[in-house]
Amino acid sequence: MTKNTDSFKVFTDCSEFPLDRPCIYQKNNNFICKKCKNYSKLSVKKDNKRILIIKLGAIGDVLRTTFILNGLKEVYPKSKISWITDIKNTTVLEGNSLIDKIICNDKSVIKYLVKEFFDIVINLDLAFESLSLTKLSNKKKVLGFTLDNYRNIITSNNYAKEWLKTSAYDKLKKANTFTYQYWMSKIVELPKHNYEIIISLQKNSIEKAEKFLKDNNVNRDKKIIGINPGSSNRWKFKKWTLKKFIETAKYFSQKKYFILLLGGTHDKNEIDLILKENMPNIISTGIGNSIPDFFAKINLCDVVLCGDTMALHAAAGLKKNVVALFGPTSVNEIEIYSKGVKIQSNKKCVVCYKQECDLIDNCMESIATKDVIKAIEQYL
Repeated sequence: MTKNTDSFKVFTDCSEFPLDRPCIYQKNNNFICKKCKNYSKLSVKKDNKRILIIKLGAIGDVLRTTFILNGLKEVYPKSKISWITDIKNTTVLEGNSLIDKIICNDKSVIKYLVKEFFDIVINLDLAFESLSLTKLSNKKKVLGFTLDNYRNIITSNNYAKEWLKTSAYDKLKKANTFTYQYWMSKIVELPKHNYEIIISLQKNSIEKAEKFLKDNNVNRDKKIIGINPGSSNRWKFKKWTLKKFIETAKYFSQKKYFILLLGGTHDKNEIDLILKENMPNIISTGIGNSIPDFFAKINLCDVVLCGDTMALHAAAGLKKNVVALFGPTSVNEIEIYSKGVKIQSNKKCVVCYKQECDLIDNCMESIATKDVIKAIEQYL
């Protein structure tokens, strides 16, 4: 054994130490921890709080969760905020001035978590992967949810505990009267819950959207209606009927309003069938838009008709009037910031959260075209 082994004490909490091998200063300069001027203690107390948000999930959920950023900056004005999300969701967060670092949830994420230290880790997901990443992170405090050593979910406060129950029981989900923003703000311990969804429109996308209007000879003298007729493949019963979308589009087409059809590849069938009706002034914005381009197309609209979809959260973040249609999911949970109308089916079975339905006249089919038209006309 080497003599005077105390002099070789290893400072494992140094941000420069890669844990499994000597650091660069030991390799290049033969420094030892006790005498190294480059020692940077991960957990040293600083004025600027280091905050990590872990939100992977669906792109719409990631988008609507951006509302917490303004609240965090209000409580921790000098904070440095990092956000881990799935690769497909990064474009929703890019350009957001309140996020200092976006981390892709890929094979390098564990290495990142092991190396860094955070004063606060915020996890609002109950998915096992999000819980595991939260548990693995080096942190002083967790807001939301993590795991103990026996795979039990640990909740950070009573609001998190109640949200866990609500997520586990559809009966409680149906009985909920508060928005997602309300619950998450309480879990994150923010002073308010009406912070807005943040969308950073990109200059290039705005220019392309304006060119799209010009190329299609869209008259800006009248307000523009956006229609998002589909939903994700997971929630096909969030869709209103194609027949009623066509009836609504025809009504406003006859009144010479321009209607922009909004959607992605999973909305192709609905958009194609609406276009097949050959109604004047109805234009597809395309199904292959990047997320920034999709947001810029929504921003062209004065009012947006949609179901409980990502387009709804985007329209709300862009401060558009929204006419949102609800059946199997909770109308109360969705925040539209007093901009628009939420129309819920009158069926007793609403908020079932079922992805399959064998009812002939299901909840979404029961929403009347005349009610939707009347709602849209308020904003024209």
